[in-house]
Amino acid sequence: MARKIKKEFIEELKKGTLRDVLEYVVNDDTLNMELRGDRITVYYRGGALFTIKEDTYIFTGMDENYHKMIRISPPTISTLDDYIPKAKHAIDIYVKKTRNHLWEKDIQQQIAKENNYSPNSFDTDYFIIDTEYQDLGRFDIVALRWDSSKDAHKSSSKFLPIITVFEVKQGYSTCSGESGLYEHFNDFVSFTKNANKVEAFRMDMIEVFKQKRELGLIIEMEKYKEIKITDSKVDFIFLLANYKPKSIQVKNELERIKHGGFDVEPKFIYANSMGYGLFARNIVGGDEFIKRFICE
Repeated sequence: MARKIKKEFIEELKKGTLRDVLEYVVNDDTLNMELRGDRITVYYRGGALFTIKEDTYIFTGMDENYHKMIRISPPTISTLDDYIPKAKHAIDIYVKKTRNHLWEKDIQQQIAKENNYSPNSFDTDYFIIDTEYQDLGRFDIVALRWDSSKDAHKSSSKFLPIITVFEVKQGYSTCSGESGLYEHFNDFVSFTKNANKVEAFRMDMIEVFKQKRELGLIIEMEKYKEIKITDSKVDFIFLLANYKPKSIQVKNELERIKHGGFDVEPKFIYANSMGYGLFARNIVGGDEFIKRFICE
């Protein structure tokens, strides 16, 4: 299913009955709105605060796990101002009291914030199109590499934007096992072998990017409205958050990948001055990543 939403849904968010929802999200950088095809979902710290279905525009509230902390009825347009602070507090309590998957999703949301609508977003090399993508594949982050030079932002033929998938891993324990680096890399390589699926994915993500710009969910780029993505490839990059340098998981997983018969090598990205901004120059191969960041 495509992630882009109907034109009517866009207009309802911009000018119709849902304009207060969009305004709230745009003015609160702790919130992140994702387009989900037949609905939109607003997230806080990686947890879904509420969802709105297309056509009916019916609100669905938080996950039952968050309700265990504070019981809150699903919001309406008229109760949004009251609902959101309480719902945020419920997720704060959940994160504090539960060692849970939201830590990694929270990092994904911070990455989206830093690269899409922070004061430095126009100077990073990526815009985040989607998080927790689960349609034609399963990807933590889908981004658009659009190098932060004037020529690149004008989409000159020398600098063509590229759809990029990031797999985010929090800590060392998530890097191995049934959902480790090898499995994710293998899944992505298998995904790229279906040209029709890759093209459908790329085209949908380009449309979602355009819709997010139209909604103001990505930093204003009035001077650079044109976008041409002619490169049919999709990049794949590992993003390891808070990885313990003395751990052996990455080394072991890279050995598995090296002996896995792949015709491409995995790539990694590292942080720039402790922030979440994504820069193309910080992308390295597996061996170089180990050399720089893994202790012997």
